[in-house]
Amino acid sequence: MRDEIVMGMAMRMDPVKCRCLLADNPADVTALQHIAGHLCDAGDGLGAMRLIRRAYRLHGNQDTFMRQAEAMLHVALNQISALLDPGRFDEAATHLEWLAQFIPPSGHLARLLATVWLILGRDGDAIAMLPKAGVTAPADSGIAVALTALDTHRRHYGVIGTVVIPAFKAASTIAESLDSILAALDHHRRASGREDAQVHIVVVDDCSPDDTVDVVRAWGRAHPDQSLTLVANNQNRGAGRARNAGVAAALGPYLWFLDADDMFLERHLHVTAGALDANPQLDYVRTDMLFDRIDSQVSAAWRDASIRTYPCNLCIRREAHARTGGFPEETPFWPATADDVAYSRAITQQLQGVKIGIKTVFYRMSPGNVLDRMQDEMVSGRAPGEGAQVDGRFMAIEILVRRRLQALSAGHDTHERNRTGTATTLINLAGERTAAGDHAGAHALLRQATDIDPHQHTGWFELGMASHRLARRAEARSAFARAVGLRPLLAPARVNLGLILLEDGDAQAALPHLRRAVELAPGSANARFLLARTLRRLGQKDEAEEHLRQAIASAPTQVEYQTEWAGLLLDKGDGLAALSVADGAIGLSSGHYDAHAARAAALEALDRKPEALDAWERAIACHAGFGEAFTRRALLLLERQWGPPPIARTAAASPAQRLALTRLGSNGRFGNQILQYGVARLYAERHGLTLETPPWVGRHLFDLDDPLPGSPLPRLSEEEAGLAAGLSADARPEAAGHDIDGYFCGHTGPLARHAATFRRIFTQGQRWRDSFQAAQARLRETGETVISVHLRRGDFGWGPFWVAPEAWYLEWLEALWPTLSNPVLYIATDNPELIAAFARYKPLHAALLGLPPVQGAGFLEDFHALCAADILAISNSTFSFTASLLNDHARSFVRPDRTLRALVPYAPWASPVLLG
Repeated sequence: MRDEIVMGMAMRMDPVKCRCLLADNPADVTALQHIAGHLCDAGDGLGAMRLIRRAYRLHGNQDTFMRQAEAMLHVALNQISALLDPGRFDEAATHLEWLAQFIPPSGHLARLLATVWLILGRDGDAIAMLPKAGVTAPADSGIAVALTALDTHRRHYGVIGTVVIPAFKAASTIAESLDSILAALDHHRRASGREDAQVHIVVVDDCSPDDTVDVVRAWGRAHPDQSLTLVANNQNRGAGRARNAGVAAALGPYLWFLDADDMFLERHLHVTAGALDANPQLDYVRTDMLFDRIDSQVSAAWRDASIRTYPCNLCIRREAHARTGGFPEETPFWPATADDVAYSRAITQQLQGVKIGIKTVFYRMSPGNVLDRMQDEMVSGRAPGEGAQVDGRFMAIEILVRRRLQALSAGHDTHERNRTGTATTLINLAGERTAAGDHAGAHALLRQATDIDPHQHTGWFELGMASHRLARRAEARSAFARAVGLRPLLAPARVNLGLILLEDGDAQAALPHLRRAVELAPGSANARFLLARTLRRLGQKDEAEEHLRQAIASAPTQVEYQTEWAGLLLDKGDGLAALSVADGAIGLSSGHYDAHAARAAALEALDRKPEALDAWERAIACHAGFGEAFTRRALLLLERQWGPPPIARTAAASPAQRLALTRLGSNGRFGNQILQYGVARLYAERHGLTLETPPWVGRHLFDLDDPLPGSPLPRLSEEEAGLAAGLSADARPEAAGHDIDGYFCGHTGPLARHAATFRRIFTQGQRWRDSFQAAQARLRETGETVISVHLRRGDFGWGPFWVAPEAWYLEWLEALWPTLSNPVLYIATDNPELIAAFARYKPLHAALLGLPPVQGAGFLEDFHALCAADILAISNSTFSFTASLLNDHARSFVRPDRTLRALVPYAPWASPVLLG
């Protein structure tokens, strides 16, 4: 029996004879192979492939089969390619995937398979196939060009959602409404950690007779980086139709609506998007609103009715909005009658949503608008609609609403079938990038995967891991929360979410996740350790001890577990035992910050202060950027030189009158502590609250006597607390009765009108004033114009704490210096070696001021020189930025800009504290 066909026609067995042979013996390999040849000659490569597969199962010779398959493959591929023009892509994919089961994809097969997968929307599978197709650069292949184009489109249009603004005669208010969106977006970027987050804005001008269109165009030109679409109707169509037109031009998964005379408050985008991010089962979320002028007088019934029907306090998924049919456009609803009510009933009955009791939208009272017309009713105490007459139009509206609700049905686009597979492939590719150490590349792939299929918990979990590796903490927290929302029984996601919440200071929020993680994975030592740490911070020491003992029993050499045990022993008053455990932890890892910090704390508790000071020095050597060791070392030295700080006042009796800042001294170092205390102090004074703070260097330097922290208060992050926004004249003390945690490195604009009070807080200490005046006098002795430059190094050089090179400052000085009268240069730096680069200017520095040293506050000379400067050049550091806030007379402030690679002017009271 021949085991291989000859492809030439002269050698081919007659097909009739072949069929006769097969009739007598269906296992005749030679006949099968010759018929396969005839089919191939006739253009049926797929039929030929099936026959040689059948023959292979009979003869079992792999080499023979592969030679035959390679000879016939091009015919089969041409046959499949013919299916593409008539659009039979699923059929083509089925054939190609069958071929790929026994022919390793490469060359034309791989390219055709990638092309078909790309057409079907299976981007991840297409991307994975590119190396097998021999595609090495985008220009080499249309497939790669198409994939690059799709990725570019996703980046350019990958917004979190769209704000739709219907506008009519809004020239006097719409710019302020647009500005409020930018402020809310800026807050969302800071709070979520997604500094590249974008929203799209669609303004639909409903044939305004004023200059609304011109105002929007001018605003768009002034903000070229903000994505904005302007739709101008040539006829007035009503707010509902305008909103539908805006939705048609929307981008991204979420929709917000804003009337052109109302405003988003700072937290609106973050609160609403965050709620939907964390709860994938929800279709929409509503918030409370702030009614202009009459907010405190609006009846509960009217507030509830307004919250349920007002479009501007709503965030809805775009696909969920599509299921409602949008805003009704039939004649009875136009002009502007009950279209928002009908829409609200549709989302209430068809979708699943939640209301959040936070006021995030400002409902302006403008002459003639709904709030202006209805204010008497809203404060009257009567229920909405009570006493109103029913007419034919409203009856028609009710009929149409019910007809509309009856007709609505949920549906999904056909491409949904392929989303899961595409996302899975991208997640797998991200795993390969992670294994290769390319965490940024893995992060980008995972962002694509979660955008394509937001319902896969694996994508969110891996995105959380990638974000955490890249120190994008807020994004990691959001991603793990999404993973937990999709898969509540996923213990690792709960552990990681609990860890981040704990590290962010929110032990109360971390507790339920870590409890559940231990229930789901009782053998996880790390879950028990984190639960123990959380319980300890919440004062539940007995339960903490139980879980910590079990964690240590499982992993006795874990340094973190031992240092936590030392802290727990110290909490119980056993300083000697704590010291012994801390010494053991240092034996396990001599360079571990927490181990040295635990030893230092134990030594302090035993009143062995010289040894404690040495231990804190060792902790600082392990991690110079941690605020705790900086503060504790400084307090020991300051007390040695100056004695104890002022006696703390008595705390307020009522929790509602208390405001705590218990992380002060641990979050950040001196400059950042100034920001934290200053903002919290302004808020406390604005609302008549008593601020409670732990020991920190400010007590010595500024003679502060704030009460020490009392019983624990519920913790709020700085984003949730909104202290800066809470300084406005009409703000309520929503943060009262809470412990605030954060770094307060946002925009200083909201603080600007409180600048004088802020400065007063930090100049009232006698020793501080004496030191500042001495530094100022020494600087004035040497020159007429004082230029102070801050060059931060030390623990800088990562993440947002990037380092600007000396060359930028030298270039700036070279242009500035000849224009000044008798200038003197002062260099403030933690790296004296940098001073040599400025030798031509004969600079002063701390060692040359000749001031009495302040043990524990060796930074004072530099800080005072920055505060006293006539011209100040800072680094991207809270230390020098805070000095610029306290400098009340400088005529010029500059800072490094990473994009321009130069120093640029800035206004201390109208700028972000740190630049990305």
